[in-house]
Amino acid sequence: MSQINMNDALIERLKKGEQSVIRQLYQLAYPECASFIKNNNGTGNDAEDFFQEALVVMYKNVNKPDFELKSHIKTYLYAITRNLWLTELRKRSKSGLKLVMDDKDTDYVLYQEDTLVEKQETEKKHDLISEMLLQVKGGCKDVLIDFYYKKLSLKELAAKYDFTIQYAKKRRYKCMEAFKKQVREQYELVVSGE
Repeated sequence: MSQINMNDALIERLKKGEQSVIRQLYQLAYPECASFIKNNNGTGNDAEDFFQEALVVMYKNVNKPDFELKSHIKTYLYAITRNLWLTELRKRSKSGLKLVMDDKDTDYVLYQEDTLVEKQETEKKHDLISEMLLQVKGGCKDVLIDFYYKKLSLKELAAKYDFTIQYAKKRRYKCMEAFKKQVREQYELVVSGE
């Protein structure tokens, strides 16, 4: 059976809700998906959970009227599993580890020691940068805050300050270069002990 015919047959059986197709998809794709998760800080339980979630996503997708599979079904399932797991890893790295106690209203967040030290160093850097940003002279402070912290686009920046877009871009660049120079100079003073 060709790849296209096999894909079509599996998708049709999946649309019909045949249980046997799930077993076949497990045999076909689970080992590689599980291996990817386990090799990337996951457990066997994670592999099972995320593969099952991938099957649910695939089931929803194949039932959409405009669905068209452009790869082998095994590759498609692997890609879904991989994307779900990478999203989970990003969430875990941002939030630390959670310990949920019997009291469901209280979550305690635990940080691994190296993560906590890294977090503290990042906070110190952010505090130093914020402090130095407040020392910036002239209109550069406002331009930098509006662009980098308030996330105004160059178009919005130009409108706010009555600049052309080209000048807003140039102004933002020059202000950032001046700020970087100030940060380097401050850092050299701290390192030299003055």
